[in-house]
Amino acid sequence: MTRIPTARRGGALIELLIALPLASLLAVAATATLLGGWRLMRRAAASQGSTRELRHAHATFESDLRPLRARDLHTLADTAVEYDALLGAGVVCGTPNGATDRVDMVSADPADARGLSWASSLQRGDALSLWRAHGDSVSSVVEHRTTVRDINWASACTASPWMAAWADRRTVRLTLADASPSPLVVGAVVAARRRSRVSLYRSGAEWYLGKRTRTGGVWDVVQPVAGPFLSPAQGGMTARVLDAAGAVTLRLDAAAAVRLELRADRAPDGRLRPRRDTAAFDVVLRAESAQRAR
Repeated sequence: MTRIPTARRGGALIELLIALPLASLLAVAATATLLGGWRLMRRAAASQGSTRELRHAHATFESDLRPLRARDLHTLADTAVEYDALLGAGVVCGTPNGATDRVDMVSADPADARGLSWASSLQRGDALSLWRAHGDSVSSVVEHRTTVRDINWASACTASPWMAAWADRRTVRLTLADASPSPLVVGAVVAARRRSRVSLYRSGAEWYLGKRTRTGGVWDVVQPVAGPFLSPAQGGMTARVLDAAGAVTLRLDAAAAVRLELRADRAPDGRLRPRRDTAAFDVVLRAESAQRAR
């Protein structure tokens, strides 16, 4: 009887012994490639995130410190910068009955009907810089610095020549905490400022840059600005005062610029050591901005 050959099913043991190591090598290579791509993406994301936070902090300091004068700086240390931040500017359109403790004011921007372009609306306790006559002469003026004691919104100064460009706008009547020793100058600019503080603060195990403002003698809740950064002990932020010659000084009244350095860690990927990013920059104060190159 003749046997009919049949096809062999399955594989020989030798074939399995060859196939399994090859499959394992392919799996290891694929896993290594995926992990490498993941680590590369993580490093790129960490670098971008660190750079973004440093730029955000830089922009915050630039916008807040650049309009300041030396006298607006109050504290400058490696963990905090405290200053009178500029809220906005207005024009004195009148003094009720010639009073030296009250002024009627409109926004300095004709396109801004109600001071909406200001950084914040006025509050009691905000600092004011006005101009008053020096002695009996209005041709010589000096700065009068005080704070806001009371605020009343009204429509006033309608007959004032200084209201020609603002005829349809509301004014604000401010009661001053300190009366001026001489008449206040109508038509002069009045600047409003509020005490602010940008500092490193700890949240959990991380350090962040935050901002607080003080109204009526009370500090509000810290608002996060950027981060995380290194701790103060690791030099997360350093601040120095520069004079007009660019030399470091301890005198705040001689400040022409503020030099700041911020440092942050890029997130490690488990294989490489953490890398640190640093942003170093000078913020030239307003009084020196036209005299000193950055």
